[in-house]
Amino acid sequence: MASLVAAVQRTAAWIDRWHWVGLILSAPFLLFPSPSRSLALLIIPALWFIGLTVGTAPVRRTPFNLVLLLMFLMILISEWATYELASSLPKIAGMVLGIGLFFALVRIGESFRAWWIACGMLLLSGIGIVGIGLVGTNFGNKLDLLSPIVSQLAPRLRGIPGVESGISPNEVAGTLVWLLPLFLTLTVSSIRLRWSIGAIVGLMCGTLLIFAVLVLTQSRGGYLGIAFTFLGLLLFVTPRRKRGVALILVLILMGIGLAVAMTQPSLLTALVANSNASNPTDPIAVIESANGRVEVWSRAIYGIQDFPFTGMGMNTFRKVITVLYPLFLVSPDYDIAHAHNEFLQAALDLGIPGMIAFTALYLVAFWVLAEIWRAASQSPNGMLLRALSLGFGGGLVAHMVYGMTDAVALGAKPGFIFWMMLGLIAALYNQVRTGRITEWQLGARHD
Repeated sequence: MASLVAAVQRTAAWIDRWHWVGLILSAPFLLFPSPSRSLALLIIPALWFIGLTVGTAPVRRTPFNLVLLLMFLMILISEWATYELASSLPKIAGMVLGIGLFFALVRIGESFRAWWIACGMLLLSGIGIVGIGLVGTNFGNKLDLLSPIVSQLAPRLRGIPGVESGISPNEVAGTLVWLLPLFLTLTVSSIRLRWSIGAIVGLMCGTLLIFAVLVLTQSRGGYLGIAFTFLGLLLFVTPRRKRGVALILVLILMGIGLAVAMTQPSLLTALVANSNASNPTDPIAVIESANGRVEVWSRAIYGIQDFPFTGMGMNTFRKVITVLYPLFLVSPDYDIAHAHNEFLQAALDLGIPGMIAFTALYLVAFWVLAEIWRAASQSPNGMLLRALSLGFGGGLVAHMVYGMTDAVALGAKPGFIFWMMLGLIAALYNQVRTGRITEWQLGARHD
């Protein structure tokens, strides 16, 4: 009997040691769930339970934990509130995967080497999204300037569950704005810290690729988010005595951009979201218009008023809106995937407490990044820590601006990028807080 118990303990310890393999194996089932495979939702909790039995604390302590507890409780409540669990299952599974990724990366990222491997996986995921976006996105034709290019990019990757007719370019843009500031700040710091030529070239190419595909998406929210972030980063990194000059430069760039927009009617129309849809019979054109957005937002507010504490259930707004809050401008046959505002969508999915938790994730992340920035002044790797703080923070700001007029809803497939970023931020903070950051050697000689 004792030998059997010892064998079970060794097996549990082995499973816990390789917990990240179990997470990877569960990812396809959680990204593409179905009622027949719903038991896959138990894989991550099972890995946590095994970790607890061998005393390894799989859920590490982070500043995000209380917020995540509230969000987890609201996910459970939303399961009770949803009118059809099968409709909510894809987003619930996405949230389970996201939270599992978060805690796995916090745990993995306790060492210098593992943190950078995980960060590299995040960057490679961005390149993978670029590739999938180029072959699978149903690019629109908002800007005449880009028509010759996007006309050659018809989606060749179809039939993916949830995006059968092609990936939304707005969703691709919302994913890429998370990553572009990080690629940019790491590119600049890699040059200043004299990293290897391969690393510098790889980061530069990644930055240019992500920027190019972001431009091709023609997403107003993506353009606005990245422009706001880049201008903010420029002013933030400029020495105080030179910020006046930087501000003048920013104003000049804005003036040039406005002048270019005035010479391109299609560009101006796309950027300011003309209140008159270019094609009133096209539901996509209507939704992209200002009147269409306002109408969807008004219906979202009605839904929040009717389901303030529980939400209506994850991923159910797209079905409930046509029954309880029909639109005047859009046919009921058109699938409105979300409320085109991430904060409103969070409240629809998880109630007002869920929206508070979602907002708090951003607030905690910004506070944690501010602490890392302060710690950078006392670290031999200060330049690198500041670059990471600006990159992660810039990505969150860019996406938050994007999320005011569009959404990558909680639990959506590209959302794993968000959870990976939060996990790496929390792991980096824990390294700073515990002093393990002194193990880092990258760039220490040149800072």
